[in-house]
Amino acid sequence: MSELVDLTATITEEMANHPNHGRSPLFLSGTRMNHDQAEDSWRGKGVEDLSLVNGFVYIAEHNGTHIDAPYHLHPDGKTIEELALSECHGPAVWLDVSDVGPYGEIGPDELAAAATEAGVTVESGDAVLLATGWDEHLPADRETYLGEHPGLSAAGAEWLFEREVSVVGIDCGNVDVAGDVSMPAHRVLLREGAPEEYTLIVENLRNVAAIPDHRFTFSAAPLPLSGATASPIRAFAIVD
Repeated sequence: MSELVDLTATITEEMANHPNHGRSPLFLSGTRMNHDQAEDSWRGKGVEDLSLVNGFVYIAEHNGTHIDAPYHLHPDGKTIEELALSECHGPAVWLDVSDVGPYGEIGPDELAAAATEAGVTVESGDAVLLATGWDEHLPADRETYLGEHPGLSAAGAEWLFEREVSVVGIDCGNVDVAGDVSMPAHRVLLREGAPEEYTLIVENLRNVAAIPDHRFTFSAAPLPLSGATASPIRAFAIVD
């Protein structure tokens, strides 16, 4: 039987999110009816044992564990609902790049060495998940998680793009190195070959190093939000 490994951050109002995405998510007060209130609303209507609860959540497209669409970086790129499910689900490998440290650049040498150490070959169509270990700073140290994380260098992103990988995922809040406002990895993966060629980006992954095998199946299907630049996802690994 296959094993499922959850790679998704729990969505809370207190979760670490990139400051560009504003104050969200918000679980709006006054929109949830508790069970006692709900039961009262049904009493006297022929139903004595029914209660319903629902809620309203305000959330940015890039909150939590999410996938970026090419439109995030390219005006002619696909929006999130235009992505085929097959682009977000398929063969994958994970690479241990946890030695790079704060503000560390993950380049071709680091990627090649990690693939050799894992005993895998990065193949066309693979999703490649990068385990930096940076999610271990949460929930105690949001400042370090958001402000000092490593990321892909432009050369590292090119190494992956040239291998025609489908998705690059990382357990940081940004695939680029913290503080690099030029966003070299984003530009290579989502803009350089767009709109025809691109590599999707998944950020804010959790527990990547807990995947028991370095080769597995990765699922990162987004919500079909019309015209959106990204979508929160329930990312998980399927290990046979």
